[in-house]
Amino acid sequence: MNHQNQTDVRSALQKFQDGYTARDVTKLDEFMQLFVQDEGIEMIGVGASKRSANEWFEGPARIREIVEGDWTYWGDVKLDVTGAKITVQGDAAWLSTTGTVTQTQAFDTAIELHVNDMKAIFDRTDLTADQKLMEATHYGIRRMYERSKGLGHSWPFTFTAAFMKVGNEWRFHTIHWSMPVE
Repeated sequence: MNHQNQTDVRSALQKFQDGYTARDVTKLDEFMQLFVQDEGIEMIGVGASKRSANEWFEGPARIREIVEGDWTYWGDVKLDVTGAKITVQGDAAWLSTTGTVTQTQAFDTAIELHVNDMKAIFDRTDLTADQKLMEATHYGIRRMYERSKGLGHSWPFTFTAAFMKVGNEWRFHTIHWSMPVE
């Protein structure tokens, strides 16, 4: 029974990969069916450090937004679906795996998005002027560094996810993307 559950979780991960490979925004609603339909679901991006802040998305609507942004502006994502370590315990499962994101033209055209993100840092009321300058500078330098690598450059990441069984389907509850510090 556990082997079948692991196979089914791996199948859900493959469907997630298929969505990120196709990047077809017209199929985003269908893709969102891979997630538990609950406001408690989360997707934590590589830049997250505080709940409900930059790149920490909660609820289906916010996760849909980041996935659409990823499909529009991020590079090509390749998860190691076959090599994922999957653990199943009752109606819960979790996995860890690795992957890469490769810079594409879509990634390269995101410069306006990055400039707007930097502007939003200056509008924050929870930071001092010095903190705003530091955050915006760090963010900008990181984007410039990424752009300097050029099209075709790949960055490694780790990917972890927690699943809940809903009926006979395994659905994502929490996802965390993480990149090593450079």
